[in-house]
Amino acid sequence: MKFYKIITYLCIVLLNYSCATLKKNEIIENKVELTRENLNLIDGTYKIDENKYLSYSDYFLGSFCTNKESKLVYKIRKKSGIEPLFFITLSVLNKNKIKAKLKINNSVLKTYTIRGKIKNGYFEQNRKGYILPALLINEFQSYKFRIGLLNDGNIITDSKKVDFGTVYFFSPFNNSGSNYNLRHNRILNLKK
Repeated sequence: MKFYKIITYLCIVLLNYSCATLKKNEIIENKVELTRENLNLIDGTYKIDENKYLSYSDYFLGSFCTNKESKLVYKIRKKSGIEPLFFITLSVLNKNKIKAKLKINNSVLKTYTIRGKIKNGYFEQNRKGYILPALLINEFQSYKFRIGLLNDGNIITDSKKVDFGTVYFFSPFNNSGSNYNLRHNRILNLKK
C-alpha cells in the first residue's frame, strides 16, 4: 500500500512541475512590443523558414497536425522529391484570436484559430496539457506557442512542448522539445 502512495505522490509532483513554459527571451533589438492596439500589424502571409516538415501529432504554429495532414505532406514530398514550401496567412480576429491558414505549395492544408493573449509583448497561446491514464498507456502533454513581431515586418515564433508517458509501465518516452526565435519572412500584407 505504501508503494502506491509513493507512486501517486510522485505522479502529482511530476504533473505540477512539468508544464511547458517558454523561457524569457534575450532582448531582441528590432522586436516590436505587441499590444491590443497594434496586434493587427501581424496580419499578412509569411514563408515558414523551418527545415521541419509536419509529422503526425506534431504541434506546428499553434495547431496539432493530424494524421491526414501528415500523410498529405508526405505525398507531396515524395511526389516532388524536394522539400515543400510552407506559408501561413495570419489575420487578427480580435485581441484573443488570430485566424491562421496554413498552405503547402499554394494548396490550403488547414485553417484554424489560434486562441491566446498578449503577454510580455508577444501573442501567446497556452494549450492545456492533458492526461491519458490507461491500463497500458499513460501520457501527459502540455504546449505553449507565441508569436512576436520584428521591425522589418517579419515574425518570430517560439514553441515548447512537454510530452511524456509510459507504455505498460515500461519503456518510458519523452518527446519534449522547444524551438526559439524561428524567423518567418513576410511575403504579403493583408489589406483590411
